[in-house]
Amino acid sequence: MFNQALNPKMAPLLPCHRLSRRLFGFAVLLLALSIVRPGQSLGQEIGRLYATRPPPGYAFVRIVMASDGHVPRIQVNFLDLPMSEATGASSYRAVPGNQPLNLSIDGSAVSKDIVPGAETYHTLVVSKTNSVWTLQSIDEAQSSSDGLKARLRFFNLVPGCTAMLKIAGGPTIFEQTSFASVQSRTINPVIAKLEGSCGEDNALLTLPQLRTGDYYSLFLHKGSGRLRLTGQLDEIEAYRER
Repeated sequence: MFNQALNPKMAPLLPCHRLSRRLFGFAVLLLALSIVRPGQSLGQEIGRLYATRPPPGYAFVRIVMASDGHVPRIQVNFLDLPMSEATGASSYRAVPGNQPLNLSIDGSAVSKDIVPGAETYHTLVVSKTNSVWTLQSIDEAQSSSDGLKARLRFFNLVPGCTAMLKIAGGPTIFEQTSFASVQSRTINPVIAKLEGSCGEDNALLTLPQLRTGDYYSLFLHKGSGRLRLTGQLDEIEAYRER
């Protein structure tokens, strides 16, 4: 058997259509490997690209903390919503559209006034004042994706501040961004150092290498007396019947 495998004259010939399928599969695998980001496995990338999506009529919501510090336990429609300690934000979760959202923080109901419309995207900004949790809803009015560029979105989460985002030492990207609002634009997917500012305070973030078609969100927070700029790639949880 081993001699037959090593001797091309004795090896069985593959039918053309089987050979073509194998070559095509190998080419697809090489393409997938070439687009995976450093530090990200092929399995993670495929999971992100082919995550199960909900049926029509659903909305997409995520939570982001307005300030640094303790990230509380958050439940959306009675199920835990994982939060990133690094960014203070979650991924998007699909929820039934045109129905009141049940949101609780550390076991306490916050609000049932949020009724996200079908096919809409919302970022819910959570903050705490005098032991009371408050909520601001940002309707993102998402634009269609540009297949040749990435899309950058800037959220100002600092009360009383009109924020600005620019390339550090370079031109302005967004200006006059009011509290609990978002600005958006397409960009070429390049690495750059960004600076968010409120008045005289500023914070820096190095934008990672993005791919064409990516959405990337930047959050300007203030906590413990300092300004902080965080960012994450926009992702949607895989949909499950709940």
